[in-house]
Amino acid sequence: MLVSEMISTIYVLLFTLIIYCEGRSSRRDRSICSGSSKIDIQTSYGVKIEPFDQSNVYIDSLSEPFEDRHSLRFEFKTTSGNGTLFYAVRRNDLQDMVSGSLHEGYPQFKIRCMSSFADFTIPVRVDDGEWHRVRFIRRHGKGIFLVDELEYFEQYYVSCGGFTSINFGNRNPAHYQSKSVKELQGKDGQMDGCIRRFHISTGIDAHPHYTTVSECN
Repeated sequence: MLVSEMISTIYVLLFTLIIYCEGRSSRRDRSICSGSSKIDIQTSYGVKIEPFDQSNVYIDSLSEPFEDRHSLRFEFKTTSGNGTLFYAVRRNDLQDMVSGSLHEGYPQFKIRCMSSFADFTIPVRVDDGEWHRVRFIRRHGKGIFLVDELEYFEQYYVSCGGFTSINFGNRNPAHYQSKSVKELQGKDGQMDGCIRRFHISTGIDAHPHYTTVSECN
């Protein structure tokens, strides 16, 4: 085994232990992990998405479908010019998706529905290591994307059904068969940065699943 592969394996084992502790800390049994975790995508602690293929945060079940009248928001910071921020999909659907990513430092949003297909690139660089806010709203059949509370484009028709799960940081193996999610692979695939203060108006049914992540500094 090459030295670089050994180092990657050590990192994966280390982060797996961290996430195991995070999962245990969200339950009553804390006998294995001591201290309190500072990994939480929903609070100001946030989470650090690492530059490994396995690193992501997955919310696999929303309390109700993310459809018209719902919204989500989160903050992120990174010095990497490329990477997947988030995507939302529908369970057992291989087409419908909405996503946000960085391409050469610029925010890029995708809409992939059966009867609506669009790409939007916002002409403001956000790979400066500072915190930025993303907000996505579904209202009156249209989608509204905002970065740092500014709307750069006209509202666009979103014909997708109600999204049921959300992933942050890269593609999740659960969605490898999705034609739309496959577009997120490659140089813009893996994020390297922090996400915090995630909120979604649907609510979520279970604690987010953290894989190969760390504390955000």
